[in-house]
Amino acid sequence: MIELLDIRSRVVNILQDSTFIRWTKTELNNYIHDSLLDLVRTTRLPVADSTVKVCQEEYLIPLPLGLMDVSGGSILGRELPVVTTSEMKRLASEGNLPVVVKDGEHSISHIFGNSVWTSSEDWRATVGKSQALVLDQKSSEIVRLWPIPTETKAEEFDLMLTGTLRPTRMSDEVPSTYEDTTFPDTIVTRNIVTPLNGWVTGSVLVDEIGQELVFDETANTIALADATPYILNSLDYTTKCSIDSVWVDALTFGALERSYLKEHDLRNVEKSEYFRNKKMSMIADADRIEPLNPASIAGGVNFNRLVVRR
Repeated sequence: MIELLDIRSRVVNILQDSTFIRWTKTELNNYIHDSLLDLVRTTRLPVADSTVKVCQEEYLIPLPLGLMDVSGGSILGRELPVVTTSEMKRLASEGNLPVVVKDGEHSISHIFGNSVWTSSEDWRATVGKSQALVLDQKSSEIVRLWPIPTETKAEEFDLMLTGTLRPTRMSDEVPSTYEDTTFPDTIVTRNIVTPLNGWVTGSVLVDEIGQELVFDETANTIALADATPYILNSLDYTTKCSIDSVWVDALTFGALERSYLKEHDLRNVEKSEYFRNKKMSMIADADRIEPLNPASIAGGVNFNRLVVRR
């Protein structure tokens, strides 16, 4: 795990601005988050699963908030391949789309290249047992199930999507959760959804159900209008991300790169380019080292495979 304060302390030491005169905490927190996004977008790690409830004949699924992209999925334990919209159009035009299996039917085998699809049928409107996830791009906001699903007779079923975990924006200035005590008998922990990249002292915070909150930075409290303030604690702030601390330097260099791109008297393109090169070098290392595949396992599976027994 990487700590926000660890990265920021390194950044302010190099910038020689420990009192946040030239760069505010908010700015540096945003630069650190941007650097984190650079690392995650390149390595596509860490990988996470997100389960979405899907109703019958619902086929356009919004990308879950916890994922940056989609690399696969499954329904009832059955894996679904990812294909592009252009691939589907090409297969449809050639008459080579797979046979759609309806509930109660048996699957059939066919020789690749044979025409198994009627050209008069629109592949987007086909109903049957889901066989693939159709995307325009990895980070598409909408995931299409093909065909339109009729998986079970239940009202809804689980679609598990696998993709890159979207890193949570870290901040020690604005809380990410609080306890809603509107009804004392049923205290609910709610998420705060106000974007932090534009945070200004005195701005209104909004929670996940649209309630506006009064945030007192001095007293470290938060409350609904005319309600008893809730005293925030350290657990209400997100200051960690699920990236190993070995990559803390890469995030530090990325934050420094953006710091020196600031306009006016603090702009220094040469320093920014210097730290950018250092950041990109470390991100390239992460892209080479972090992905796991059979060839990268030493002393494990490969060790047994390479031992010759006579």
